[in-house]
Amino acid sequence: MGIRRGQPKTSLFVRYNIAYKVIQYEKAWKITPYKAWLLLTKKNGFEDLMREHFKNKSGSADWWIKNMKSANVKKNFYKNHIKKFRKELIDYRLTQGLGSLKKPTKKTK
Repeated sequence: MGIRRGQPKTSLFVRYNIAYKVIQYEKAWKITPYKAWLLLTKKNGFEDLMREHFKNKSGSADWWIKNMKSANVKKNFYKNHIKKFRKELIDYRLTQGLGSLKKPTKKTK
């Protein structure tokens, strides 16, 4: 019963930081989420963030980071992880604060 199968969970810290930065770049430069992700991969702190993300995975984190330099790997990582992280953060933000208590109303012209 103590054996967990499948991929280890990524910490909330890493998921929300990646999603927050992607959304921030999206809005600041008015670009698509994928282009914002590619912009994030070029930043200085990206390797540290990926090291934190891959620390629970089998194999060394350096091997994963070295492979993250490939365009195909970045694209697959975006498709498999970043889309999910963004959706989680956006859903979380919509359910917080006073805005979540209001009933949505249709605006009339």
